[in-house]
Amino acid sequence: MFRSLRFWASFLISAVLIALFFRATHPRELGDALAEADFRWLVPGTGVLFVAIVARCIRWSVLMRPVAPMSPARLFPYAIIGYMANNLLPARAGEVVRAYVLGDRERVSKMGTFGTIAVERLFDGCTLVLMLLIAGALVGFEDGRLRAIAMASTVLFLAAIVGFYVLTLREERALRVIHFFLRWLPDRFEPHVETVADNLVRSLRSVHEPVPLLLVAAFSGLAWTIEAGAYAVIGVGFDMDVGFAHYCLLLAAANLAIIIPTFFGGTGPFEWAARLVLVSAGVNPAVASAYSVVAHGVILIPTTVLGLILLWSFGVSFRRIARVEVEEQGVLP
Repeated sequence: MFRSLRFWASFLISAVLIALFFRATHPRELGDALAEADFRWLVPGTGVLFVAIVARCIRWSVLMRPVAPMSPARLFPYAIIGYMANNLLPARAGEVVRAYVLGDRERVSKMGTFGTIAVERLFDGCTLVLMLLIAGALVGFEDGRLRAIAMASTVLFLAAIVGFYVLTLREERALRVIHFFLRWLPDRFEPHVETVADNLVRSLRSVHEPVPLLLVAAFSGLAWTIEAGAYAVIGVGFDMDVGFAHYCLLLAAANLAIIIPTFFGGTGPFEWAARLVLVSAGVNPAVASAYSVVAHGVILIPTTVLGLILLWSFGVSFRRIARVEVEEQGVLP
């Protein structure tokens, strides 16, 4: 892992943005703001966060139907393990880990599972862009950098959703495109290419029917709205005079900012974007910085600890998932 260019690129991006974040806030002022916060609100905030995760598991169960019918409760541990791996490994490697662990333990197609996760991420991005635009229209984009995030993410995910539906609208076309990329796999995978392609296309096309599409879109919006509620509950402990729309804007900007390859669950870009939204809303910069650090901690720490416990209960070592390579995991069904 330490020899990977992706690892060091992710580390560098996070380090630069962490430095910019702390350059804007004096450590003593940050400490004073933390000392004045009421941390009792972290408990209900964490509870609301897990409700959002449950909503995402319901959505994932809809996407998994073409691959293998699985209940949200059965998928929950794998979702948490994915969050944990995203938090501890660079460049959102948790998405690959989630597909690997679920496929290995449940004996389902790892490539098909990964396809459902790719669809999840596409809907997440589009939902966040929509939240960003709606919340920004309500409270205003006071900072030019927020407008830049809005413009860049809108273009990116509009292109992604159009490209996705053009690619997968016809099964034959999707198979041709996927076969083109699969031909670069090592020769030993050649006998399995047809199965891999079928599993991947089946999972990618899972949202072409009206009912699954509506369910996935609805639970995407519900999950992120609930998570914005978690941010708002945590904010009560910091006595910030901002409305729910600001928390939606904060959530959207911070989570869109961590799309770029980063380290430790988006540490750096998340704090930078969250502080930017709050300062633009008139919150004291030190309080905004303290809130950003604590809110991100609530997002990272509980899922990381629980994910490690679940991984241990499955008898899988963290070293093993940190070394997951394409050949090891899951290109095969």
